Amino acid sequence: MTPGQLMVTITLVLLAFASPLAAQDPLPIEGPAAERIEQYKKIRMMEFLKLDEETSIRFFSRYNRFVEELKALNDRKNAYIDELQVLVRREASDREFQKQFDQLEALGAETVEIRNQYLDDLSALLPPEKVAAYIVFERNFYRNLRDLLRDAAKERSGRGPR
Repeated sequence: MTPGQLMVTITLVLLAFASPLAAQDPLPIEGPAAERIEQYKKIRMMEFLKLDEETSIRFFSRYNRFVEELKALNDRKNAYIDELQVLVRREASDREFQKQFDQLEALGAETVEIRNQYLDDLSALLPPEKVAAYIVFERNFYRNLRDLLRDAAKERSGRGPR
């Protein structure tokens, strides 16, 4: 195993353990605002990764497919949680709760599998340092966006800097 392959393998293992139910909404925003954020994210990602046109097309084909898979998993997760809410209201049996827990656990495993496959796909397309840069970008993009939204909310309420 080359040092590059070792780095990608270690990264994949760390990501698998770092995301217990990884199909969470990065931000609680939907509709046109979410679409604009996603478009902005793609532009920033292209700039950050410095991909040539051919690689960029192949990368975003994989990325878009991955995002759609995560959305589908997130919809399923929310359906299971909605069912949990119904079960809580009607004081369901432990067995009924356990069934939902098992489905959520299986969904978590499926999510990790999909993330690992996506990172394998990226590793086949990009060199290890670009895969690492992508992982860092993903984490920092949403972290920075949350900070901006929090600061904007503070400013609107009069508690933040002006």
